Amino acid sequence: MKILRQPVLRGFTLIEVVVSMFIFSIMMVIVSQVFASAFSGYRSTRAIQRDIDNAQYSLNIIAKELRTSSVVNPASGNLVNSTFVQFFDHSQSKCFRYRISGGSLQVASSDVLDVAACSGATLSTFTNITTGVINGSFRVTPSSSAPPHVGKVTISLDISEGSSHHARIQTTVSLRDFGVSGL
Repeated sequence: MKILRQPVLRGFTLIEVVVSMFIFSIMMVIVSQVFASAFSGYRSTRAIQRDIDNAQYSLNIIAKELRTSSVVNPASGNLVNSTFVQFFDHSQSKCFRYRISGGSLQVASSDVLDVAACSGATLSTFTNITTGVINGSFRVTPSSSAPPHVGKVTISLDISEGSSHHARIQTTVSLRDFGVSGL
């Protein structure tokens, strides 16, 4: 008679299972760390982009208003660095005051008749127009009739959100108040 032998079934030993689980765990930790790092970088980049977009939008609005304006304060004949600029926009008959205060870019406005009324206007109700922490300055060269030259304003903003990122944005606007300069 023939004895049938059953095939020997081989399984994994406990040591093999433990070693494979250990290797799998290490690989999963590495993959999750890479994913977390990539996601953190993405969030940081999005935050920087959001703040820069917001600041660019604000700078474009300020530049549009400044092009058709006469600066009333600071009004010295020399180049002035300031945390604010006040100007009369001839196209809207409005007096605007932009300032950098408390880590934000702020604006106040009032309807006035002319440049003289704007220079005497007290604008005190400010609205924040940017996100993030804003520092910077307005570099003003007012228009002048002696010697005749058209002024310009350079706006420089440092944008940050905590200590994780920092960006700088800047624009220069030439004023078109040719009547003030006598040109």
